[in-house]
Amino acid sequence: MEKAGGNCSPNVITYTSVIKSFCEKGQTIEALRILDRMEACQCIPNRITVIILITGLCAEGHVEEAYKLIDRVAGRGVSNSDCYSSLVLALIRINRLNEAEKLFRKMLVSGAKPSGIACSTMIREICREGRVLDGFCLYNEIERMQYISSIDTDIYSILLVGLCRQSHSVETVKLARLMLRKRICLEAPYVDEIIEHLKNSTDKELVTQLSRIAS
Repeated sequence: MEKAGGNCSPNVITYTSVIKSFCEKGQTIEALRILDRMEACQCIPNRITVIILITGLCAEGHVEEAYKLIDRVAGRGVSNSDCYSSLVLALIRINRLNEAEKLFRKMLVSGAKPSGIACSTMIREICREGRVLDGFCLYNEIERMQYISSIDTDIYSILLVGLCRQSHSVETVKLARLMLRKRICLEAPYVDEIIEHLKNSTDKELVTQLSRIAS
């Protein structure tokens, strides 16, 4: 791939394409060797290169290698936040939710900003486990750190219907009012159930306003 005589012609796009090809074939260790050659030629891996490698390594069960990769590349063209957000998503894909959640919370504590998709996916998976109150508390942590702007809007409805089903009335009303302030619409599949639950609330105006912003 590199020219004889030490002149390296491939660029980051070429190297990344080769790395992706190896990862898609389940040959991530070979892909790491390409990364070695890439760096030897003073070609710095970009965000896409790193995400492909992290995803591939985790898919093959090489999670420790993924952590080592992050130690190796973070801060050299790819941020800690991008690296660890990608690892959180990769861990979720291989059903290691507990590890993903610990890593996600560690990111929040350290000040590394998780990506919008990492935030959304983490909350969604916690709710899927039936831990809706934990999901709501995590949402509040993310919001306090002002990382919430890029979260998927459907997460609000998922949280709200979950809080309704588990009879967390105080949290339900709090989240409903927050949605009104942010002008976030209720997702269609959940509207009737949420409105029916909130009819038991003493705040009738809240029900009326939510009905108006239903998508």
